[in-house]
Amino acid sequence: MEGKNCFRTQWSQVPLYSGGNIASLLLLPNSQISSSLHSPCLNGVECLVAACGDTINVLRASDGERLASYTLPVEDVILRIDAVTVAPIAKPSATTKHSHGSVADGKSRKTKRDEVRDGEDTKVVDAAVPCGSYIAVGTRSLQIYVLRVEGAYPNLVEVGETKEGGDGGDQRIISSSVTKAVSDTNLICTLSPLRSWTASQQAISVVQFTFDGSHLVSGSTDGGVKVWDVFQHYLTHNLHSPSACLAHSFYVNSAKEFICVGSFEGHVAVFDFVEKTLVAHVRPHVAAVEAICLTADNKHLLSVGRDRKVVINKMTKTGLEELRAVVVKEHVSSALFESAFRLHIGAMDGVISTYNVSVTEPLQLSRRRRKVGSDVEESDGELAVRSLVVANKPRGTHEVGLLHGVVEDDNPSRLYTADASFNILLLVPHPEKATYVPDVTLVGFLDQVLDVKLFPPHSPIHRVVVTNSKDLRCYPSQGCLSSVCLSGHSDIVLTCAVSVDTCLIATAGKDCTVRFWSTETWSTIAIGEKGHNADITFISFNAKQSDSYFLLFSVGTDENLCLWDVGTHVLPLVTKRKSSSEETLPITFTHRAGINSAHEGSIHTLAVAPNDQYVATAGKDKNVNLWTVSGKKLFRDASLKGHRRAVSSLAFSPTDRVLASASNDGSVRLWSLVSLTCVKALQVDRIPVLQLSFFNGGTQLVTGNAEGVLRVWAISVAEVVWSGETHEEKIWALCVSEPEGGNITFISGSADGVLIATEDYTAEEAERVRHERRDVILKEQELANALRKGEYVEAFMLALKLNHPRNLRQVVLRWSIKDAKGCEKSLCKVVLPALNEEQLVRLLQFTREWITNARHCGVASLVIHTVLRAFHFSTLAEMPAISKVLEALLAYTQRHTHRVHDMLRRTYYIDYVTRSLVPPELTSQPPFVHSLASAARPPAKMQRREKT
Repeated sequence: MEGKNCFRTQWSQVPLYSGGNIASLLLLPNSQISSSLHSPCLNGVECLVAACGDTINVLRASDGERLASYTLPVEDVILRIDAVTVAPIAKPSATTKHSHGSVADGKSRKTKRDEVRDGEDTKVVDAAVPCGSYIAVGTRSLQIYVLRVEGAYPNLVEVGETKEGGDGGDQRIISSSVTKAVSDTNLICTLSPLRSWTASQQAISVVQFTFDGSHLVSGSTDGGVKVWDVFQHYLTHNLHSPSACLAHSFYVNSAKEFICVGSFEGHVAVFDFVEKTLVAHVRPHVAAVEAICLTADNKHLLSVGRDRKVVINKMTKTGLEELRAVVVKEHVSSALFESAFRLHIGAMDGVISTYNVSVTEPLQLSRRRRKVGSDVEESDGELAVRSLVVANKPRGTHEVGLLHGVVEDDNPSRLYTADASFNILLLVPHPEKATYVPDVTLVGFLDQVLDVKLFPPHSPIHRVVVTNSKDLRCYPSQGCLSSVCLSGHSDIVLTCAVSVDTCLIATAGKDCTVRFWSTETWSTIAIGEKGHNADITFISFNAKQSDSYFLLFSVGTDENLCLWDVGTHVLPLVTKRKSSSEETLPITFTHRAGINSAHEGSIHTLAVAPNDQYVATAGKDKNVNLWTVSGKKLFRDASLKGHRRAVSSLAFSPTDRVLASASNDGSVRLWSLVSLTCVKALQVDRIPVLQLSFFNGGTQLVTGNAEGVLRVWAISVAEVVWSGETHEEKIWALCVSEPEGGNITFISGSADGVLIATEDYTAEEAERVRHERRDVILKEQELANALRKGEYVEAFMLALKLNHPRNLRQVVLRWSIKDAKGCEKSLCKVVLPALNEEQLVRLLQFTREWITNARHCGVASLVIHTVLRAFHFSTLAEMPAISKVLEALLAYTQRHTHRVHDMLRRTYYIDYVTRSLVPPELTSQPPFVHSLASAARPPAKMQRREKT
């Protein structure tokens, strides 16, 4: 590849959720939507819908992959979202219709007429509510957007048992398993806008679909409630609550008889959906109403608010009558009625509780997930639950059942919870205890990525990521799905390190302690204390680890360098934990050796040599200090000076005795460990270089700077062989993966909360170029052979595929000279009809080049003539790429037409001259004989012979 490297983005972890509520939907393939009108069995993929800024993201719930996203056309803030799945209605079979017809023979005409009218109404509803999944978005700028989600599964195999409809008429029937693993990775999902409109004079605070998806209810900050027919696009209800305060929650029963509105100040209003009148208005709460629900018989209304009360009201003719109010233990921040019998509550401290609700019996606690971490302060706002969604029950897929809300479901539910730290957790019921257990976590927003470490390919964990948080997360694969969360630090974690055998993870940060985690139990087994009295900025294990020589080095802003004896204090605990299942408290120990005032200022980074002989440290004082490790002690070796600003990163070469240092002055210096001098300086600009790493056997170097640019350097020539603007902010984390037999990958994280994997595909690209060159040579040889044999049709297609306009022009020219009529006929009947749109556009582009030259306009005119004969003008007009080409062809055709007409007109002068200057007719007689003959008789008119 001419000395250049080729890199591409392999995968990326971008912000997906930035607060607010979440929703779920069932993504139905288009093929099932069309076929399920006759087959009631449906299968789909459960998806989560989350908002990040002004972008809507659709995530596959099973693995967290982002399937589709949509950014609002104008800069705005999304306040509320909702989603619904409109499932197809199974049509009754012919046998069922016949049986119903025989029973109806004895009915009156009025009954039959009513049935016909009901059937017509059903058809209207079907036409008004197209099947599929839809998302509603309410924004701060008074807008409502409705988006349609469409999915295509090329290799999806439908599973599930077919269910037959009963005597109750048409029913919406969903497969018992609404989520299933989709093995096809070529999942195609599109998110397209259906319509948008201005819905209020104040910001949209809440939007919610009805269960059948036919109507959308919107509430604004001025207390107005409006109901919209989304698909017919008109306003059906314009309601106003007497409290005139912010609408916070809605509930519309499945029969669309009542609409209940909960306000931010604790008011509850009930409207008649049909009559559009106010039925009741009370204030059962003194804080925001988080959830409302009606019982199946519409006789009781249940509500829960942030005042920690669950209120049961009775619907009477005069209004709502409070039966009783129950105070719950949780500080409610979010709530959800799965049905009138089950209530889920999310608290400010992260506690998730499920209650069994009854009108006649006391409130009964079913399950509760305790607060995470015992050392976390009560006022920590990151634990607050923002939204709750029941897994496997998207809106519109389970409420349409005849027994929904009538019979209590004893099966425990799985919950998706979104918290204030922008994470979405899947909680599953514990099989033995009355609690919830976190299964996986969808990390919606990373915040600032401070450090990344990779695990070997055979490990079940892919990477561990340190962000601007007290916790760090482990990811089993690419994407945002996290399986392990390491919690225990009392302050923000700044750095981490992974041992060579991946049995230990070390973390450190602003709490001045080093924690050691076992990858077997994912718990803290040891804590290093009293080594630092300020922030620990960097830690690293030694390279050659053994049971007797297992060390950890740490530096911090207190100017100290510490050595921790891991082999003596921590490694025996790992072996003990493997043999025993009992959980014990972590031990505490102090450092083995240390250097006080290792630098004159904060120490930012350190690096350990591959042979464990040297440890290099650098920081704010612009110097790089070398330390010799001997007998688990540190000795000062040398100080390398040359940088003009603080040093931010260090790395030892894996093969040579070379140390690389990156500085805020924008330079990368290579230091010889033999002569202790700078042997090479790499610099492009003065933008601070924050991270660096060797790869490819120490022959290349990758750097990341403060503007989000990655650069790859060839050390031998000191040149940049590739650069890419992968991030928009500072690159704080960078590591390199070099698997055996695989491509080199850079994992980079920045301050914008984005983690990107950049893959080196130089070998693949070089192989592709070699194959292309070989194919071109073979096709060029085939083209020459076809011209030699006179096979012009094959030669025409080869020249067009090779993208050679000159060879194609020569083919048409030779063909027209040899057989003009045969050439025109073959082009019109055989060659041109076989071309696709892309090939036809390319041919016309070549023709545009030819027609600009007067010498080749004849060939161009022949091609244009055959194209117009082979294709109807309407067919050409439907091709958008041809319009621009036709404009140029028309202009040059007119120009050449004028030139040819002018040349034809000038040929008339040649004709005139040739006719006027023909000499007299010559005779064989001498002149005097002709004179005598002319004297004897009258002179005859001289004739001129015209030349043919």
